[in-house]
Amino acid sequence: MTAVDPDEARRLLERELDRSAYDGAHVTWWDRASRSFLDWLGSLRADGLDSPVAARTALVIAIVVLVAVVVLVVVARGLPRRRARTAEDDTGGVFDDDDLRSARELQGAAQAALRRGDWSAAVLDGFRAIARGLGERDLVPDVPGATARTIATRGAVPFPAATAALDDAATAFDAVRYLGVDADESTARRVLDTERAVRQARPVRSPEPAVPA
Repeated sequence: MTAVDPDEARRLLERELDRSAYDGAHVTWWDRASRSFLDWLGSLRADGLDSPVAARTALVIAIVVLVAVVVLVVVARGLPRRRARTAEDDTGGVFDDDDLRSARELQGAAQAALRRGDWSAAVLDGFRAIARGLGERDLVPDVPGATARTIATRGAVPFPAATAALDDAATAFDAVRYLGVDADESTARRVLDTERAVRQARPVRSPEPAVPA
């Protein structure tokens, strides 16, 4: 292994800490600890130690600590962004593979969940009732794996007046199912109100297909 003197090690760590990927980060205890380590590393000189063996040992320790610090900095500052990006993007289909309930059954399950105060279940089954109802009326093809956002967008074609409500219901569904958010009563009631409004509304016949070609 090629020896790295303390000044070079200090420059490597400073360059890592000053990378643009870390711009805008708030100063934390970790930043202060890192800077303290840099100050100590800069003060380390072989001629200040009693023997060459001690100097070499101290240098090896410093290099090991440097590598550990760089790894921890990358992990500590990189993973939250990766988790946030995954939470935003990792959404799947509205229905489970074995969920063959009709729109009426889903609507009944959503109403039952609302009565017992299970707001999250009411949101999930309420939106599924919207999706199944659109499919049963041949307004939106029942595409396996279609996301809530896709169903809301396609449902807005025959029901343009419900565009905002469908978008809100899809957002609530994704938040509960994929982000682990606990729905509240007002959110559950909005989703069920949207389900009822879409179910009772007369669709607008449009030359624009529900599924873009």
